[in-house]
Amino acid sequence: MSHPKRFKKAESEHDQLPGLGDHSPVLFLRCHSQREGDEDTKIWKCAFEPSLEHPGETTNNLATCGGKTVCIIDVSTQKVLKRFKDKDKNENFYTLAWTTIEAANKEKVNILAVAGEAAAIKLIYPNQLHMYAIIYGHKKYISCLLFHPTLTRLLFSGSKDGFVYLWDIGIPDRAPISSYDPLLKISLQDSVGDALNLIFCEQSQLLIAGAERGCVGWVVADCHSLTPVRRAKVIERADIVFQHPKCRSVTIDGLISLHGDLVATKQVGSGEILIWDLAKHLEKEKREVVLEPLIKLKYPQHSVKYLNLGYSNGLLAVGDHQGNLLLYNLQNKLFDYHLDKDNTYEASNILKWPVIEGTPSTEAPRLGLVVNTVAVSSCHKYVTGGTDNNLVCIWQKDEEETE
Repeated sequence: MSHPKRFKKAESEHDQLPGLGDHSPVLFLRCHSQREGDEDTKIWKCAFEPSLEHPGETTNNLATCGGKTVCIIDVSTQKVLKRFKDKDKNENFYTLAWTTIEAANKEKVNILAVAGEAAAIKLIYPNQLHMYAIIYGHKKYISCLLFHPTLTRLLFSGSKDGFVYLWDIGIPDRAPISSYDPLLKISLQDSVGDALNLIFCEQSQLLIAGAERGCVGWVVADCHSLTPVRRAKVIERADIVFQHPKCRSVTIDGLISLHGDLVATKQVGSGEILIWDLAKHLEKEKREVVLEPLIKLKYPQHSVKYLNLGYSNGLLAVGDHQGNLLLYNLQNKLFDYHLDKDNTYEASNILKWPVIEGTPSTEAPRLGLVVNTVAVSSCHKYVTGGTDNNLVCIWQKDEEETE
């Protein structure tokens, strides 16, 4: 496998983010195939497993979902450790999320939640890749999952049915729960449409959704005191609406929490990623606030939707519509952004789609190859992507750059 030089220098030093060590492609896997020669299954989400020994860090195990399949891949050995295939003929997994909770024996365990077309949340033990519980409640497919950052049994789910639900997934190894009732229901039906991504900011107790028609937030306080009820209270109105700069599309398909109260959002077709301070916008005490970005990151201007942002320890990553992965080194900028808020920054690094040896040169880079999801390991050694043509892509930091 050969590849072109991947580092792309910004147009001027003033507009350049701090540099990054280079990454090289090491493995491209088709582990979600539903039939031989499958190039149609889309990989919608990937995320590294949190470390039990070192909170805030990740292991080398990557969870991926697409089609009827969930995989656990050890990116260091390049092996598929576990592969779970759902028996539901209607299933097509769109999203997943990790959490660390205390099991019945008081030991901490990681749990993986996955969901998609079947409108049910499946809870999985990653070691055995055993599905131990199913949560029903949504009426249409589930597009996003988010665990509460500290109340780690609490799970938010956003669906095509126009609702976000909050669930308590319980404690593994106890008596199975026959049915789950939500703690809370939030309606988006009359505001911004389907939720595509969710984040929860604990300091402000604000749940934020990036959705088909905008970005909104709700104050969800005292989550620990909520109890499951069959007819949970429905929140009908958002507490705050974040107005993005106008462009042809109003879809916010990228939303992720960064350092402190900083948030990154990507608006389809805008050609940029905005980084903004949530706390500063809440100080305005208005229901509708226009975003005032601290940093703007240059991103390819295209109309392809549902390309998720990935982030870990100062490194923001996202795929594009031509097989590329864009990396933005924000480790310094997250602290001195007040000096640079009028600038738009180029990516620190662009990992271009490699030329696969033995294939016609006209096929690489493959135009129209969409990278839907990107994940970054906590040490930045591995960057991974999932594509529209059934590939899990693993890039590894070059040896001379690895400590």
